[in-house]
Amino acid sequence: MKTLLLAAALAAVAASVAAEEFTFDAAEFEKNPFELNGYIEPKLELLGLRGDSAAYKLAYPNEAARSTLTRSTLTLELAGKANLGDWVFDARAQASQVDDALTSRSNALAVQEGGVRYNAGPGLTLDLGKRVTRWGKGYALTTVGFVERPKDATDPTASREGFVMASVDWTRSLPGSVSAISFTGILLPTDGVTNADFGRTNDLNPAAKLYLLAWDTDIDLMWRAAGAKPQAWGLDFSRNVSSNLEVHGEWARLLDATHTTVSASGTALTTRQNATSWLLGLRYLTEGEVTWVGEWVHNGNGASDSEWADTNQFLRTATTPGAAPALLAKAQTLAASGLSRANPGQDYLYVKASVSEPLGWVYGSAAVSAMVNAQDQSWQLTPELAYTGLNGWDLRARLGWLHGADLTEYGEKLSQRKLELTARYSF
Repeated sequence: MKTLLLAAALAAVAASVAAEEFTFDAAEFEKNPFELNGYIEPKLELLGLRGDSAAYKLAYPNEAARSTLTRSTLTLELAGKANLGDWVFDARAQASQVDDALTSRSNALAVQEGGVRYNAGPGLTLDLGKRVTRWGKGYALTTVGFVERPKDATDPTASREGFVMASVDWTRSLPGSVSAISFTGILLPTDGVTNADFGRTNDLNPAAKLYLLAWDTDIDLMWRAAGAKPQAWGLDFSRNVSSNLEVHGEWARLLDATHTTVSASGTALTTRQNATSWLLGLRYLTEGEVTWVGEWVHNGNGASDSEWADTNQFLRTATTPGAAPALLAKAQTLAASGLSRANPGQDYLYVKASVSEPLGWVYGSAAVSAMVNAQDQSWQLTPELAYTGLNGWDLRARLGWLHGADLTEYGEKLSQRKLELTARYSF
């Protein structure tokens, strides 16, 4: 794997040097109906592990406890597009190789997003394929992402895999206070195989979004029918209060949603409930060119402080040496079912500060973000540095520091710190 990483890095350096030679080709200024791009990304992670945690014992059940782990990842992403008049064909695929002392896995090149789009007329577009929707105004998290995979709050702009769907988009410009209107209708089918990550029932799962630009405010109204997931209604807004201050918010209502709790003894209880979630945030640019983002997120169907503590207590009991095999098997089943998903709690505070070219560092940027579970007071702090001064390269270093008391969300994570070094070459 080290040889592969080195070869990839040397090839990318050679390509970037060659690209710096000046050439002129008039054809480059003509619109090309075919586009091909992508990136190759070597990444090195130095992990500080909680070797005695339940999360470690569930992830590596047959391994001795350890406090550190070095992991290397090589990712290749390719994207292509064909613009053929009113028809557009596109695809984005990704492959990766992950190696560390405990595991090694390869992910073959697989389509993350792609399909065919047809311009049926002025403001009317039909689409069929695997698509990533981006509903909501939240930066780190969203409460109205009804037809998308969740964001990674530690890296919100990272590319995600889409769902197979058919959609129609209609847009019109209008005179007056409501200056634009847009409607999106979606069918997201599930049958046990297609979109299995969304649900396994036989449903079409229709959803819709109505967008309005009204009184200089972006407004969205969203809906998802009951099917593989519960029925949901939502709305969001975003408005520039001044040239350097933007405010945004979201509101969502789930009807008859499933809520599962696990007692400290391992008894699972599933109930149905209506749940309300919301988000309120702002984005502020200071005179010193520092961008601040702050968001408060409430997940009405999330786990309360006491519920999450009971769950972690059961996982600890089930992974204690000498525990009954049935308890361990149950804990493994719960972990595989999504119990260890990101941000399972009810209330979170997210804050990020970022600045370009700090202290005159040309092509550089710096940022620090914090995600706090407001109920159990556990948190994750992520400072990072990035540099884009090399042709085609995006270099980034990030440090993740997790802290929390016993039985809290971040206090029971697999890792308690992580240094991540990434070198992405785009072509």
